[in-house]
Amino acid sequence: MEIIETTAPISIDELKKFFVNKDTKYIIEYNNSKLQGTKLLTYLSNLDIPCDLKIEDDSIELFTLLTDYLNCPLLVNIESLEKLVMEILFVHKGLFENQKYTKFIEENKDILDEWSSALDSCTLYNMYCIKSDEFVEFVKSHPESTKTDTKGINFVNLLKYELFYAYYDSIDVSKLKYYPTYFNDYMFKGKNLYYYWATAQNPLFLLTHGIASGIVTSNFTINEDALV
Repeated sequence: MEIIETTAPISIDELKKFFVNKDTKYIIEYNNSKLQGTKLLTYLSNLDIPCDLKIEDDSIELFTLLTDYLNCPLLVNIESLEKLVMEILFVHKGLFENQKYTKFIEENKDILDEWSSALDSCTLYNMYCIKSDEFVEFVKSHPESTKTDTKGINFVNLLKYELFYAYYDSIDVSKLKYYPTYFNDYMFKGKNLYYYWATAQNPLFLLTHGIASGIVTSNFTINEDALV
């Protein structure tokens, strides 16, 4: 893979290298870039090229950008921000402690609660996507979210990390919601939630799908006949 360290906006000559070699990744030097915050996130979302950020750990600039990222209404793939949000959500949920995030979590509680609600409610989607009338009815018996905007949509980018699924070790079922938009619409750059949920990294989906298809029985043994 060719790694190109650059600033944003990326020069045309540098961008051409990606179209010649798709195995190219850009590392954006954030502090030296003309585009910052929401403008940078919008720019990178529109470009949709492999990229990450070079920014000082635990800096004011990083946490300011992270707030913009949490509220961003556009999908954008930035590994360093995804992993940082993942860690903060674990702390926010009480799965482990890290004092350095306390102030950030307090200042961004509302949007972190939105991310947590959507991610927790993916456990409902895990049943909903089987398309069983009984399961669909159960999911729809939960409070229905009235959310129609895309603020916080990048929660789906955490679902590609196998380590993230430890997040589901603790679920507050009283806060689960049925999200008509997230569960039904192709709102993730033309893809639906199933595209992000139904992956080999997701043990919840694999187990539920295995039981629904008869590959795994209800006592968690393999049905070899179903594999034929």
